Order: sequence, then C-alpha cells, then structure tokens
Amino acid sequence: MVAVAGPALACKGTETLLRDDFTDEDPAWNIQDTSAQIGGGVLKVKSEPDHIYNLMYQGQNFPGADVCLDIIAPGGKPSPDIVGGIGLWTGKAWNFIYIATDGTAGVTGLQDGNWTAPVPNRKFDGIKTTPNTANQLRVTWKAPPPANSKAAPDPTVTIFINDKQFIKYKAIPNSGRSISIYTASGGGVYQYKNLVVTSN
Repeated sequence: MVAVAGPALACKGTETLLRDDFTDEDPAWNIQDTSAQIGGGVLKVKSEPDHIYNLMYQGQNFPGADVCLDIIAPGGKPSPDIVGGIGLWTGKAWNFIYIATDGTAGVTGLQDGNWTAPVPNRKFDGIKTTPNTANQLRVTWKAPPPANSKAAPDPTVTIFINDKQFIKYKAIPNSGRSISIYTASGGGVYQYKNLVVTSN
C-alpha cells in the first residue's frame, strides 16, 4: 500500500524560514548511517527496539517558529511506545513532542541523561489511527524578547494535531532553539513529509 500525505498547510507564519520536501538530502541533517534516508519526497527513519533516533537539523536555529510536519507511522500493533514527532532544544534539555500509534500523544524530555514528562501521554481524538494515514503535527512558540526589552518572555509551546489544538505547555524561551525529528519506531520505519517552518 502506498502512503499518501497532503502538504503541511497548517503553518500560519508570514515568512517561510525552512521548507524541506525531502526530494533531495539537505546536508544540514548530517545523516551518518542508514537509519535515516531522504529521497523521493520522504524522510524514512528506523530506530532499533528500545532505542530512539533523534535527527537534528543543523542548518539554523529557530528562536520563534511555527513548525508543521506530516507523520506516517509504521504498521503493526498499536502501542504508546511507537512514536514519531518533533524535537525542540530548550537550551538545557530536549523536548520530544510525539504522536503514538495507539492514538495518544505527549511530550517527553531528556535532560542530563534523565527522562522527564512535560506532557504525560494521553488520548487525543484528533489523531488518525488508520494504517498508512498521515497525521500532521504542528508546534508553535514565541522568540524571547530582545535583551534590552522589559517584556516578559512567553514560555508557551502550543501543539496542534491535524489542525486541532492538542495542548499547551511551558518551555523556557531560548534564542538557540534547534529542531529535530524524533523517532522511536521499535524496528519499524516512520515516514516524514512536508516539513515547513514559518515565523511566529
């Protein structure tokens, strides 16, 4: 069966900061092995059972952004542990914003080698669980204010799934915020399409 995904059109920013349709490999992904492969309009990522694969985009940072990505999960028995999503570097830790194959979603964190749960796993009716169907994940956050500004930083990160708001949580704003594509596929292959980053 061929997996079909429409373009990630939900990003609302006026300026496009990054667009990757995965037709050709952007060297900023710095792919070092066959666990990740880019070509033909898709990024395919496989992680071994009980391991994660975090593929960071090294081309630029995104202090404030609106990020959209289409995610197609591997087939198999639905599981809260088979997940794909977007990673955010918060300055001190990674936050991994994910959709699981059992229709749940959440945010898990990795700080100094220890796991945290900024948003514990929970059901969300907006997730599509039909095999080979794309779910669109959208994440937005604001840049920190200028150094001489008296404005308070806005730590809110807002998550949408298939254009429906899933949840808001807090992460310290940082000017060096990187993004990644996060996968725990249990040996299966995740497909990612239509990465778009716009201003926010």
